[in-house]
Amino acid sequence: MQPYKTVPLILALVFIIFTTLITPTHAQTVYDDEPGFFTPVIESFYLQGGIFEDTQLIGPAVGYRFNNRYDVSLHSEFLFSELKYSSSNNSRLSILNLGITAGQINHWDNNLLLRNELSIYHSFNVNLENYQGLTNPSLTSILGVSSIYKSLSISDNITFMPNIGALAGIGDYQPPISSGNLRQGFDGFVAGPQLGLDTKFSVSKSFSITVKPQYRLRYNFTQEHSGGTLTFNVLLNF
Repeated sequence: MQPYKTVPLILALVFIIFTTLITPTHAQTVYDDEPGFFTPVIESFYLQGGIFEDTQLIGPAVGYRFNNRYDVSLHSEFLFSELKYSSSNNSRLSILNLGITAGQINHWDNNLLLRNELSIYHSFNVNLENYQGLTNPSLTSILGVSSIYKSLSISDNITFMPNIGALAGIGDYQPPISSGNLRQGFDGFVAGPQLGLDTKFSVSKSFSITVKPQYRLRYNFTQEHSGGTLTFNVLLNF
């Protein structure tokens, strides 16, 4: 990767950090005000079975709100894949991908929220039995996202939170020979828009469920191509 192509990312990350440091203190987290745990139910999930390939991608995650401004979450992603070349010479791989996300949010007027996130991922190869790739799988990536949320209360228990944002990141990714793809797996410098329509259901004062459909478009400036991803997640807030 050429050094000058990392300049836009560095500027974007500096902007996110600077915004975080100068924001006022009357802020809150997106989904709940009080300290507590939260967990995305389906942060990573993929299954592929057949006569040629068996692949499972499972990724539990858990997070904690420290106060009314900051939160952090840990994502452990496991990829198991077996390519069935023959009964005696199958290729198997096991990969552990770890990610940590730091979040911060500001409360503006008119029920507007600005959320900043910084995610770092790194993978570890646990097993590469009979692996026939040109290079071993690997992933190290950093992604920064800033999104504006509009909070719309439909009732005492239901709140819509449409949001729009922008992302920028840099990564070094050697993908595995598998139909499963590691989260935040990209190579080079990427940037693009992000759209979401979060919906929060308040079950009680200490528990809520947030449904999170999201579309993310990443343009890769290093390899000059773009790709869109539509995801659906459910977040439990305790």
